[in-house]
Amino acid sequence: MSNFSLIYDYKKKKKNNGNRSVSIRDKGENALLEVEKKGNQVEIVTYWRGDKTTKLTLPLELFERMYNDIIQSN
Repeated sequence: MSNFSLIYDYKKKKKNNGNRSVSIRDKGENALLEVEKKGNQVEIVTYWRGDKTTKLTLPLELFERMYNDIIQSN
């Protein structure tokens, strides 16, 4: 068991409509991040203590660019 699993709960799902999503719950803060691929867009929603706080929808290409920029080493 990794130390991450003590603090975070990670789940991935494939919905009946073909959309894929992941959720990450910060157990200590009772915060949740949901990321769902909907066709050629990615929807990012955050919750804090059960309340939806933000929602951002962006093109899949921009999300992939952001992801690649973050993981590339300098």
